Amino acid sequence: METKSLALLEAVHYCQEEDLKEAIIETDSLCLKKMVEREWRVSWDLVERIEEIRKVIQSINASITHTFREGNFMADSLVNEVVESQETKYYQFFQELPSITRKYLNIDKAHIPNIRVKTRKINIQ
Repeated sequence: METKSLALLEAVHYCQEEDLKEAIIETDSLCLKKMVEREWRVSWDLVERIEEIRKVIQSINASITHTFREGNFMADSLVNEVVESQETKYYQFFQELPSITRKYLNIDKAHIPNIRVKTRKINIQ
């Protein structure tokens, strides 16, 4: 939860710095969304960060929504790219994006759903 809350804080600060008003911020963490919206209690180690997120969200009139993990593949691919390279990256053009991110962006643009299929093992006795 610490990493996701830090990512959310960075996102809202970016919106604030770029003067992006009424942004819709998506997270795949329902728990984080509920804590920010005061529906769930915040653990003591996240209180200050969550308060800062709330303050910035209010100042830029943003909203936070939940998206399922399947809808977050593009963001996850960008995060993985940054984590692997250990450096900040900025992309201005589609062609600059990593190929996996371009793939997910095109899938999203074409409105092709990402579906998670759970299988379970059946024990026959």
